[in-house]
Amino acid sequence: MREKIYILALLVAVGIFHAATVRQGHIWSDDFAMYVHHAQNIVEGRPYTDTGYIYNPSFPVYGPRFYPPIFPALLAPIYRSFGLNLIPMKLEQVLFLVLALIAVYAYWKRDLGEGYTLALVALLGFNPELWVAKDNVLSDIPFLFFFCVTVLLVRHARRDSSGWWRWSAVIGFAIYLAIGTRAVGVALVAGLLLYDVLRLRTITRFTAVSIMVCAALLVLQPHFIGVGPGGYLYQSPTLHTIAGNIAAYARVLASFWVGSAPNSFAYVVLGLFTVLVLAGFLIQPRRGLTFVETTLAAYLAIIILWPFPEGARMMFPVVPWVGYLAISGCKGLTKSMGPRYSPAVTSALFLLIAVGYVQFYRGVSFGPIRQTTGLPEFNQVCQAVRDNTAPQDAIIYFRARALSLYTGRPASAYNYQGDDAELWRWAEHIQAKYLVTTNAFDEDAGFLLRFVQNNAPNFDLVYENPHFKLYRIRSFPVGLGWPG
Repeated sequence: MREKIYILALLVAVGIFHAATVRQGHIWSDDFAMYVHHAQNIVEGRPYTDTGYIYNPSFPVYGPRFYPPIFPALLAPIYRSFGLNLIPMKLEQVLFLVLALIAVYAYWKRDLGEGYTLALVALLGFNPELWVAKDNVLSDIPFLFFFCVTVLLVRHARRDSSGWWRWSAVIGFAIYLAIGTRAVGVALVAGLLLYDVLRLRTITRFTAVSIMVCAALLVLQPHFIGVGPGGYLYQSPTLHTIAGNIAAYARVLASFWVGSAPNSFAYVVLGLFTVLVLAGFLIQPRRGLTFVETTLAAYLAIIILWPFPEGARMMFPVVPWVGYLAISGCKGLTKSMGPRYSPAVTSALFLLIAVGYVQFYRGVSFGPIRQTTGLPEFNQVCQAVRDNTAPQDAIIYFRARALSLYTGRPASAYNYQGDDAELWRWAEHIQAKYLVTTNAFDEDAGFLLRFVQNNAPNFDLVYENPHFKLYRIRSFPVGLGWPG
């Protein structure tokens, strides 16, 4: 009973902290707009992919033509009740984070014991990176939940009982939900196969049924949603992208445990934490290979080979395991000192990491995110677009998906690593009528601003505010043509 009270109190504290600090606005990165637009289409009965986003094949890193349907389906009830209000959608993120923490606790309690697992849940629940993530209406936290639930189900499944096939079918359904949330969830299938091969030397009927159930749901998905799995076009990795991803994800993984900007104290904490992780990793083989290790091996292989690094959010499924290794290593190293010393050493580690967390929260803003809908000038330019353009008028803008969501106009991004001629060809190809420039961010290194300045006779200024300008395309240069 005491154990239930402790974990319940901790989860309530985490939930209240995250819910109370939800922020208005959203960062400029507009993957969220595509998810919300899909949810809007589900609620309003329009084709799932009818988002107004015009995919630019010369700029694939910006995003695919559509996203997997499970997260939009989760957003649909929120949109039905609250419309384009992002706050309830962020509160749903908080709910999924708490549910993921429950799965983490249930999985590792057997290995770590009650007190150590509570420490793991606290380290994750108040982690600054996860706190930041709850203000992004993205699929990453729901994916973490489905990932953790699948791992938990595989561990507790009764493979040899008369009802094994029920467990197998439920796991297949959970894997489908993960893949339907993020395509990288296919790592769960690879992990299941790898676990059978390495641990059991065969593919069991249990695994076969799970994969068949998952595959059947993926095959049926287009009949319910109108799209199959995926959305991204495959891009071949190179040795350069692989090396860059390994370095980038190593830095990102380290950042989860220091919480603040690099300084001497942070490096000391990170060094100690790394030693404990390595100790836990060396202890792990005594417990035998588990589904967690085989799945994370497949997951890491996929994200390292994918040529476009996605930042901290890609590490979410890895972080609970790394935290477990650190606490396990701490527990193992202090065991020889006597049982009474182990909790004290673990508490000291917890406090050192907590100092970094506190430093982060002392320096961070809890006010509105002054980007996208949190920036009044963005809302004003969206209104100007609605007032001055026709519903079918295509618009060029770096954050095309957000503009399309909030204006109802088709929009496309552009390849800022190309040249003026390429952009002109693309604009003519999609019959763009307008163009929006901004100084609110400079992710294209001023490319679109220079493009307008270099071709001023081809544009008419329709609207401007301190951060945005809306231009009508008066004419296209002669002799252009989109290849193919």
